[in-house]
Amino acid sequence: MTNLVNTILELRMLPAWLEQHIQAIDDTRRAGYRFLYLPNLENLTMLQAFHLAHGATDWYCAGSATEAIGARFVLEFGRPRQLWQACGSVTDVIGELLQLPPHGSPGAPRLALSGPSDLWVPSFARSSFGGIGLS
Repeated sequence: MTNLVNTILELRMLPAWLEQHIQAIDDTRRAGYRFLYLPNLENLTMLQAFHLAHGATDWYCAGSATEAIGARFVLEFGRPRQLWQACGSVTDVIGELLQLPPHGSPGAPRLALSGPSDLWVPSFARSSFGGIGLS
């Protein structure tokens, strides 16, 4: 109960304009998203969240209340395909992400988006991402 009381007190200390963004993040928590705090929870500079369902991964990353990106990916033939993407505020990106129909259902994005052609990843980063490399 102490953690809940502390959380309520901490939320009351935040500016009112942040409430909608905090609520959106809480909506994803209730929807089953898992969180990654970068570099760690005590020194947070970036929040990432992901949800695996219906053969797709819905993901978002927020560096501030006004800078967020969200995407839906599927893994086909061992390679990720991006099906959807949005950029904007935390509230906008999460709102759009949570409104996406489940992958594979009518109205869900299904065509792969083309990736940025100028994205360069150094060789040392390609295979050392904690064993999660996709190439």
